[in-house]
Amino acid sequence: MTSPGTHTFVCPECRRSIEVDDAMRATLLDVGCVVCGEPVTESDITDPQTA
Repeated sequence: MTSPGTHTFVCPECRRSIEVDDAMRATLLDVGCVVCGEPVTESDITDPQTA
């Protein structure tokens, strides 16, 4: 289960799924997936309160 302030990221390319905090969410949007380098969009990161 996700904690408040965490988000679920699923890479559109390599399909890796990880829980991230707000700081890591911003980093993913800036630099892309940490596993494969694929660009990340807002739709790849879900907010557990709205999912």
